[in-house]
Amino acid sequence: MGCQMERKKISKEMLGDSQALRELREHLVKVAKAKTTVLLRGESGTGKELVAKAIHELSPRAKQPFIKVNCAALTETLLESDLFGHEKGAFTDASSLRKGRFEAADKGTLFLDEIGEISGSFQAKLLRVLQEQEFERVGSNHTIKVDVRVIAATNRDLETAVQRKEFRQDLYYRINVVTLRVPALRERRGDIPLLAAQFLKNFNTENDHTLTFAPEAIEVLMNCEFPGNIRELENCVQRTAVLATGPSILRTDFACYADQCLAAALWKNGPPTSEKSTTIQPSAACAAPPVGDGQAPIGPATSRGRVPDADTVIAAMEKCGWVQAKAARLLGLTPRQIGYVLRKRGIEIKRL
Repeated sequence: MGCQMERKKISKEMLGDSQALRELREHLVKVAKAKTTVLLRGESGTGKELVAKAIHELSPRAKQPFIKVNCAALTETLLESDLFGHEKGAFTDASSLRKGRFEAADKGTLFLDEIGEISGSFQAKLLRVLQEQEFERVGSNHTIKVDVRVIAATNRDLETAVQRKEFRQDLYYRINVVTLRVPALRERRGDIPLLAAQFLKNFNTENDHTLTFAPEAIEVLMNCEFPGNIRELENCVQRTAVLATGPSILRTDFACYADQCLAAALWKNGPPTSEKSTTIQPSAACAAPPVGDGQAPIGPATSRGRVPDADTVIAAMEKCGWVQAKAARLLGLTPRQIGYVLRKRGIEIKRL
C-alpha cells in the first residue's frame, strides 16, 4: 500500500506514462529509501531537479530541508561561500556571519546541479565534505559536522572529463554511487500530449484564458524532436499560446509553420554533446506532420534551415540503396521527415 501511494505521488509531479518514465519512477522509490549519494544524468531540460525533489520527498528526510545549488551559476569563490558559509570579515563584503547551504541542508538533502562545471581546485574541497561530512566556513578554523544527503546532476560526459583530467576521479567515484538516467523527451514522446496539456492549463490559469489544443496542434508537437526537452516544450506551448489568434491553438499558430522554428535555428549547427545520450539529429528540431487535411505541411528544418533539394535527396537515396531509413540518417532527418521531403520533391521510390 505504501509503495502504491508513493508511486501515485510522484506520478502527479512527473507527468507521463511512457515506459522510460515508468522505469525511472520504479527506481526512484527504491533509491529514495537509502542515504547514498545519487547522480542524475541527462540532457538539459529533462527535469533533473524535479527528479531530485521527488527522491527527497519519498525519503525519510522528506520533512527536512531540500536545498538546491546551481554550481555553474557561481564562481569558485562565491560557490565556496555559498556552500560552506563565511565568518564576518572573512573577505571585503562579508559584513556578517552567513551559514552555507550544507548547514542549511543538515538532516535533509542538498541538490548540486551542474556538478560537472565546478573547478578542479574546488572539487578537492567538495570531495572532503562528501567523504567526511564536515567542513569549515570561509575565514574560520572551526570544523562543522553535518548530516546531508547529496544528489548531484550533470549533462556532461563525466567519464571523458575524468580522462581529460577535467574532473577528479576520486570525486567521480564518490558521487557516482547510484546513477539514474533521466530520459530525453524524444525517448518518451507519448508523454508530450499530457505535458503540453498541463503547460497550457498553467498558462490559462495564470492569464485567465480558456485556450485549447486542436488535434492538429498536438500532432505538430508529437512530431517535434525538442532538443531542449521539457523546458523547450513548455516554452513552445507558452509562446504559441500568447500569439494564438483563436480559442483553439491550430497548426498555423506554431512558429515552425512559417519556417521560424526557434529550436531549428538554435541547433542548426548540430546539437549539444550530452553524456551517453541518444544523438539528436541536427535537423530534427521540428519534423513534418503527415499531409492530407488540405493545410500546408510543416517542413523539416535542415542544417541549412530549409528542406533539402531534390538532387541532395536523390544522391543520398542512391548511396543508401534507396532505403529511406538509411538515407534519413545520412541527411540528418527522421524517417517521417524524409517521407515528407520525398513527397514534396516529387521523388518516386525505386524498387530494387
